[in-house]
Amino acid sequence: MDLLDLLCIPEKKDYECYSLLSSLLKRNPEFREVVAEGIKTGKIHGFTEDMWKKINDQNCRSKDTFDDVFRLGYNIGDCTGSSIQYSYSLNYPMICGGELPILRGTKNSPDGRHTWISDGGKIIDTSLMLVIDEDFAPRLGYIEQNRHNPNLSPRYCAAKDFTNDPELRRGRQHN
Repeated sequence: MDLLDLLCIPEKKDYECYSLLSSLLKRNPEFREVVAEGIKTGKIHGFTEDMWKKINDQNCRSKDTFDDVFRLGYNIGDCTGSSIQYSYSLNYPMICGGELPILRGTKNSPDGRHTWISDGGKIIDTSLMLVIDEDFAPRLGYIEQNRHNPNLSPRYCAAKDFTNDPELRRGRQHN
């Protein structure tokens, strides 16, 4: 079975958000091997049904829905924006920045700089569409250079309140 099949919910597999992960799995055997090991040992998985529900339940100011960001692949090259937007669905996330060498030379990260979420001992990577145990992350090459608690920012908290306000969801279909 294809690794991407193990990491994607079938109805989302055609989403453009998976194009970066698919490309890296195809062209980098070492990365593919580490991801396969992570899946086998339960250290890596893809976005779950619950995560997609959180995405679909968000009010999104920049697009019709946050799901559209992933469907159209706008998450790729906007790791900071996508990470912050997804973090609104979490209670106590940390936004982390640093480098991910596997991204070096890609169209949207020529120098390998990257942003991800740390939450409950897991890395949530909105560019690779992976959830990774933090203790396994060094195997993939994550180099954390900074980390901050966005909940300390009043602006972040106001945006989070807007994003999660169910009263603003009237008229929208949700799965």
